[in-house]
Amino acid sequence: MNAYHVQPIPRSLMASFVAAHHYAVRVPPHCLLSLGCFKGGDLVGVASWGFGVRPRHTIQRLFPSLTTADYYELNRLCMLDSEPRNGESRFLRLCREYIRGHDPRRVVLFTWADGMRGKPGYVYQADNWLYGGFIRTEFYVTAENEVVHPRQVITRCGRRDRAFTRSVGLRRVRGRQFRYVHFLCGHATRKRLLRESSVRWGRAYPKMADCAWAFEDGGQLRAGEGSRESRKPPRFQGSGQFRDAAPLFALTGEAPGRVA
Repeated sequence: MNAYHVQPIPRSLMASFVAAHHYAVRVPPHCLLSLGCFKGGDLVGVASWGFGVRPRHTIQRLFPSLTTADYYELNRLCMLDSEPRNGESRFLRLCREYIRGHDPRRVVLFTWADGMRGKPGYVYQADNWLYGGFIRTEFYVTAENEVVHPRQVITRCGRRDRAFTRSVGLRRVRGRQFRYVHFLCGHATRKRLLRESSVRWGRAYPKMADCAWAFEDGGQLRAGEGSRESRKPPRFQGSGQFRDAAPLFALTGEAPGRVA
């Protein structure tokens, strides 16, 4: 087994690696720690640790006694396809060891697995993370299958009502994201946090059949919908192609899987 080692890398190097090798293409803005996975002298993986769009809300909804100083959210994890199938889980373990040694105030690591991209979180399951159910979420896709976050629509256009998004050629996609957490703290603190959490954590892990997404319009585009504005529709830079990686279920039906 080839040995990996982990060390901090510049954010710019991490971002360029993600752009070249990760389906999401882009890195979220709240990156506090960029770690590189090296085999010999070669960079074979990167991990972006920081926060999501609502850092305090995220952690205190899960563990009310914690603050943003107590956790990292894993925003991106990416390895070369040439690495073995267990490469990501080995990389995650090395990341935990690094964070424990260099930032001991962090007691929780948190992340999402993107069920809308056909990812139930096998990497986290292999590394023994705890699963905390799923949320229903959404994004938009352009005619070119570029993914656009709802917040980006609001920021760029000031609105995202159905009539407007349809007029500029955006389709809303709904699906699931799966929660995972790993504790860096001792047994007593972990036990207290599990008791106070609003989420039931365990190892009844989701599988591929639990991934589901659906177009709001049931997968049918309505003809003749163009922009009524005289100007050109706004341009969006998304976060990579939406490749229909998960099963498609009609919104009126019940997709398989467990509800948190």
